[in-house]
Amino acid sequence: MSKVYWIKGRSRNAQKNILSKIDSLLGLEEMARLVVEEGSLTIKINLSELGYEHYLRPIVISTLFEKLRAMGVRVCVTDTCSLFKGSRFEGYEWNDTALVQGFSNGEIFDQQLMLAGGYSNEEGKFWPSEGEHLGGVELGSLLTDTGNVVVLSHVTAHPLLGLAGSIYNLGLGFLTKSGKLRVHACLEVGYDEQKCDNCRICLPFCPTGSISEGDGKILFDARTCNSCLGCLVSCPHGAFRVKAEGIPVFQESVVEAAHTATKNMRGNTFFISFLSSVTPQTDEYPYSDIPFIPDLGILASEDPVALDWATYQMIVSSPGVPGSIAQDLNMLEKGDDKIKAITGLTPEHMLEYAEEMNLGTRECEFLASG
Repeated sequence: MSKVYWIKGRSRNAQKNILSKIDSLLGLEEMARLVVEEGSLTIKINLSELGYEHYLRPIVISTLFEKLRAMGVRVCVTDTCSLFKGSRFEGYEWNDTALVQGFSNGEIFDQQLMLAGGYSNEEGKFWPSEGEHLGGVELGSLLTDTGNVVVLSHVTAHPLLGLAGSIYNLGLGFLTKSGKLRVHACLEVGYDEQKCDNCRICLPFCPTGSISEGDGKILFDARTCNSCLGCLVSCPHGAFRVKAEGIPVFQESVVEAAHTATKNMRGNTFFISFLSSVTPQTDEYPYSDIPFIPDLGILASEDPVALDWATYQMIVSSPGVPGSIAQDLNMLEKGDDKIKAITGLTPEHMLEYAEEMNLGTRECEFLASG
């Protein structure tokens, strides 16, 4: 049975501020095993798209970075670029976005803020994978070159997985562009011209030219679409959607990629999920609604399946926030499945498949503090 640790969200005094919460994480037995003097450790983050305002604050990541450095660990911070042409599409844009959001490479991270797939997002290697779909996937070279890994996830709803948490971050966050395209290959995007008002907001997000303008209206060519989902996250009218039959395969493909990543790491992995500012949109969206549940604090485990299962249960058990999408959907009561109401999905199929792949287990011991 896996252990899931909960550090509660409230800070009643200076002894319970965010700095002390980082100390509590470092004091966990499973986390302590990753802290090796002169050993390498990578912190995996989610850098959000410009316009998304509820991302994980730089002070959290920089505090963990500085404390680990003070303990003699060789630390770097990493992420990967996006598939669509947003503010994180290639290395240049990714670095600019990091600076704008307060992630100063030189002043804060001592030049140790790196892209897992390199500046081109294609520096990596194809690794065979188990499961029914992928056959193998390309992992960024930083993942397989480093030692231990801490996966920091900002929890949100996810339109195709139900929940964006540790499995999502692990299963997509260490892949090169080719690897992500391999996982996305099962998705087919549909376009409803009746919902489009020709606002053109989607045009710059498409990297393949599948979306274009002609005769005063938006045109969509499915033949050249690579399913990057830039249209899905940018369209304000819901004119683009993912066809339902590909979604279970996508969920399973993400799990297979996560399993491949864990198999090919040199060291151990620990997962930390932040249940603060839990929004209906993931960090990949160029905007964010207000959070739909209160700040529930931090969950941590060495088991990503147990962690995501506990995260889902806590979101369901939490009251909704008045004035948020939870109120719009009449999901303000404890026990209301806000994830399903928002996305039309739950993460249960993904987690069941993750258990089949021996990525982890939903059976867990829940340990609260703070």
